[in-house]
Amino acid sequence: MRTRILALTAAAVVSVPVLTATASAAPRDLNAPYARAAARVGADGTLLATKNVSSVARFNGQPVGYYCVAVSDPTINLRDAAVLATVNNYRAMITAIPNSNCNGQTRTITIVTSNHNNDLADVPFTVAVL
Repeated sequence: MRTRILALTAAAVVSVPVLTATASAAPRDLNAPYARAAARVGADGTLLATKNVSSVARFNGQPVGYYCVAVSDPTINLRDAAVLATVNNYRAMITAIPNSNCNGQTRTITIVTSNHNNDLADVPFTVAVL
């Protein structure tokens, strides 16, 4: 009986790291003191770090290069804001379209990324609303 309890306890302790390793991490806070909203996004659309950005999603099911960035702060008027976007450590091009109707949502920024040949491509990027 004692051996069985010891074996079950050991199995439980060993399985804990496996369970925690498979869980997806929440995006961390983005240190952007002069931006009203900002996000660092992975090429696959994963929100890596954020400040007043609630989500990033694919645009209307496009396979590559189109992203919808949703600003969560309702006091930010994207129509009158300066929106900057840059690719992260990649030779590529990026376009940011503020106040777009992205997947039927308002208060969004459409991001379109392409590679150096101007072909649509998934590229990591950072976007900021000043």
